[in-house]
Amino acid sequence: MISNANSFRRVAAGASLVLAPLCLLLGMAVDPVQPGVEDPLAYAHNPVAVGISATLLHYAWILWVPGVIGLVHLVRRKGVVLAHIAGVVAVLGLINFSSLMISDFFDIVLFQSLPAAQAEKLMQDAAQPAMIAAWQMPGMIGSFLGLVLVAVAYARAGRAGWWFPAGVLAGIVVWVVGANALNLFLGLGGPVLLLVVFGIVGVSLIRMRDEEWSPAAG
Repeated sequence: MISNANSFRRVAAGASLVLAPLCLLLGMAVDPVQPGVEDPLAYAHNPVAVGISATLLHYAWILWVPGVIGLVHLVRRKGVVLAHIAGVVAVLGLINFSSLMISDFFDIVLFQSLPAAQAEKLMQDAAQPAMIAAWQMPGMIGSFLGLVLVAVAYARAGRAGWWFPAGVLAGIVVWVVGANALNLFLGLGGPVLLLVVFGIVGVSLIRMRDEEWSPAAG
């Protein structure tokens, strides 16, 4: 398969759509922050768990990139312009978002080495306008909006039902609300929903014939 361009790219894209939300789910499950408890020392006291969680979340965003490219590749008539624009937004957003995970490692060291108040001030001061405007906001907005719009373009092209973009939107909203509220049920429920909808589409890519992935292969 690795010597067959169509087979390899199709399977890689499909596998990425399964692995990305799975990494997100596992990353959230390993996160040591307790539901409903705002403990600034949670990361400092659990460096191994934080390292595993941050790494899984980093690869969740990275792994979505080949999956998004694969979905855009399959939109050929209806929704082509939307797919191209959404694909660029999503890929740039996902790459930016993955880079933000490195802050967790600085969080560990700062809260281990300094008084909590001083460490928290340093973390807040590090949030410079350029970081927020050029890294954080594009990462979050680009990732979430891009993934939803790519799913909309994919459904509009007739590749999946409208349950796909609806499920992506619902999964993201539930996850974001749960993560912000430190609600374990919602924080894990969102990624589970994303795993289901992206998993269904990812498996359909893996099982797809090469001729459907690339008509020129027929």
